[in-house]
Formats: sequence, structure tokens, C-alpha cells
Amino acid sequence: MRTILSIQAIVAVLAAGAGYFSDGVPAALAALFGAAIALSNSLLLTWRMRQGKRHLHADVQRHLRTFYFSTIERYVVVGGLLAIGIGALQLSPLPLLVAFIAGQMAWMISGLTSGNT
Repeated sequence: MRTILSIQAIVAVLAAGAGYFSDGVPAALAALFGAAIALSNSLLLTWRMRQGKRHLHADVQRHLRTFYFSTIERYVVVGGLLAIGIGALQLSPLPLLVAFIAGQMAWMISGLTSGNT
């Protein structure tokens, strides 16, 4: 999992650099915030996976509740952070969303290639 998070951190730096060269500092900050949202999503998933390994012998209903809660939790956190970035912080939406999508794609591709899906 550290490899996946490292790849996402590299994507965050590259997205911020691309934002800086395309539209300056405001776009770089928006891209960095978007990539940080993707990274926070992965960190939440990692945290929940480690919690699930600690309770390995729990009943099926508990695992299912945890799975549903984790899914809802990640949607709320990502949606809230996107709303804060675009609404409250007035960051440029395009670089923010592009960097978020790039971070998520890095997570999916690196997860597939490393076998950690």
C-alpha cells in the first residue's frame, strides 16, 4: 500500500507542477488540493482495511456494516472536501478535478499492477 500512496504523492506533485505551468500559482494550489483529496480517500481506505484485518474473525454482518460505513464515509469525505475546495476556498474547479481524477487513476492503476485491489 505504501507504493500506491507514494505514486499518488508523485502524481500530486506532477499535477501541481502542471497547474503552475498552465495557469500559475492558483491552478497549482487547486491541483494540489485535488490530489490531496484523492490521497485522503486512499488513506481512509487503508485505515479501514487495517481495521478489518484486526477483526478478521468477526461475523459476516459486522464486516458488511463496516464495508457500507466505509463506503459512505469516503463519499462524504470526498464530497465535502470537493465542496470546501470549490465553494469555500474558491479554488479553480478544473485543475482541482483533473488532479483528483489523476490521483484516483493512479490509485486504480497501481493497485491493479501491484495486486492490491
